[in-house]
Amino acid sequence: MSRFGTCLSQHSRKRCNLPQSFGANAPPANADCECGYSLDGANSTTTEVFTDLMENDFLHTSGDNITTFGWQPQAYNVSAKDARGPYGKGFDVANAELNPLKNGQAWSGDSVNGGDAGLKLWFYNNSQEIDMEFLSKQFNQSQGTVQLVLQSPQSVRNGYDASSTAGYQAQHLPFRPDEKFHEYRFDWTPDSVIFYVDGRVVHEMTQNIPSAPGHLFMNHWSNGDPLWSAGPPGQDTSMTVSYVKAYFNSTDLARNDKHRKQCPNFDPIKVCSVPAQTVAPDGNDAKTYFFSQEEGKTPGQTIYHTTNGNDARRLFSVHTTYISIVLSLLSWALLQSFF
Repeated sequence: MSRFGTCLSQHSRKRCNLPQSFGANAPPANADCECGYSLDGANSTTTEVFTDLMENDFLHTSGDNITTFGWQPQAYNVSAKDARGPYGKGFDVANAELNPLKNGQAWSGDSVNGGDAGLKLWFYNNSQEIDMEFLSKQFNQSQGTVQLVLQSPQSVRNGYDASSTAGYQAQHLPFRPDEKFHEYRFDWTPDSVIFYVDGRVVHEMTQNIPSAPGHLFMNHWSNGDPLWSAGPPGQDTSMTVSYVKAYFNSTDLARNDKHRKQCPNFDPIKVCSVPAQTVAPDGNDAKTYFFSQEEGKTPGQTIYHTTNGNDARRLFSVHTTYISIVLSLLSWALLQSFF
């Protein structure tokens, strides 16, 4: 017997290109970004620089086809045996729903289809992964947990169980993840993966760091496994994503060539610093910064256009390798995974 969930992917391919680094002094905010986007890491002596960006403002994204905004809804089934639970998993394209705010100028308020505004991922009654996963069975009245996982050859040998490896951390959260939006971020560089919650470092992993290009996934599911996802819920359940932002080095060789032409000699003055999100992006703090909503801040990038009401916005998605990524979500989910 299968239960239905949702899965979205954003693709990457070809060889990886390592990020550059420069000194700790952040470049001016008024740079035109020809040489990329910088992000302060946990180590204050260096700043990572990435050549490309991906931004999706799901609070203001409307339409019937999420593929036009750089994401590919996936439809596939997994047997109960392969899912390692009493139920299988079935992913349905129709379970990805764009549900923007009614007021295209606002950052909070009523949504078009009711419930929380954003990308709704509905749930109906390999060894190179970076995961941030939420199990609603671990939420109590005031607290929660996020599972931080690096899948490795060792975890694969253990039946995709990373709990006994260095690539696993059950991180306590002093809040319920399903009560408001929070920003969940990881920085992936060749030497480490650092996890953040609302801009604060919560854990760093330095073993079995992924070295190959990968796909970016968001999914929401339960298969009744009592040792993991539990459930399934007794009623239709959704997880809502407010935004996705990624800053990375593309694996597309044509994009590499374009970047070299617009930035033939690396110049920190032509790098734009990514603003840190240091509070939960919810309510009065829901408005966050998007380079793709500023004129001149996305040279050489591929921008998708959408309109919600009278508010025209620009959204982007492209191929990825080493990456810093942030996800803001309100989790009504049994399980949410980021690969």
